[in-house]
Amino acid sequence: MEHFSWYYLIPGIADGSAFPFLGEEARHEAYVVPAAWLACLIIILLAWLARRKLDRVRSAGGPEALLPDADLRPRNLMEIYTDSMLSFFEAVLGPKDTRKYFPFLAGLFLYILVSNLTGLLPGFVAPTSSMANNAAMAMVVFLVFNISGLMRNGWRYIAHMAGPLLLFAPFMFPLEVISLLVRPFALSLRLAGNMFGDHMVMSLFSGLVPIMVPVPLLGLGIFVSFIQALVFTLLTTNYIALAVAPLEEH
Repeated sequence: MEHFSWYYLIPGIADGSAFPFLGEEARHEAYVVPAAWLACLIIILLAWLARRKLDRVRSAGGPEALLPDADLRPRNLMEIYTDSMLSFFEAVLGPKDTRKYFPFLAGLFLYILVSNLTGLLPGFVAPTSSMANNAAMAMVVFLVFNISGLMRNGWRYIAHMAGPLLLFAPFMFPLEVISLLVRPFALSLRLAGNMFGDHMVMSLFSGLVPIMVPVPLLGLGIFVSFIQALVFTLLTTNYIALAVAPLEEH
């Protein structure tokens, strides 16, 4: 089922000719590129506004540099977000590793959340409803936690996949490798399936009953957008925590 999207008004997006490197099979998802750019621009604008306000009060000095704004402006919003995410990640990774991986994890959550929410706007499509977009994020996650595990534990990171007993290594090692390779696929499919289904239900009900009924569905869509961003980020955090956990030498 095709729905109107503002992205298809951009030359080369509807037929995918603007991005020939995507290949024939992926050109029908060419909208993902401008949709992802839009999410990034929103995040950059929000961060710039918050940083500009923070630099202004710091340069002024005095007690105003320590006091938050009177209302929920970009500076307050980002400070609340940063403080909440720090506490959330510290509960899983600990203070030391949280400082190291916080920019990656907090940025990942914010990108997924903004991407999910843009899909609720009329005429816009969430890039997270595409497997291509989610697979790219999942592959970055895959590289981050595996490289982190190798840097922290060395060869023991690979050796522990064989299990504690050498007798079971021929059975355990292939299963562990398959489990490791399935993680990025599971991350991509879970996010794409949930966001595609949520926005599809919203679109259908908005078309069938355009007055009042879609309002509670919009609230549900916002809730689902937040939960899916949280789940993706929490799983990523757990993967990193498992990879960097100290391993005994067998």
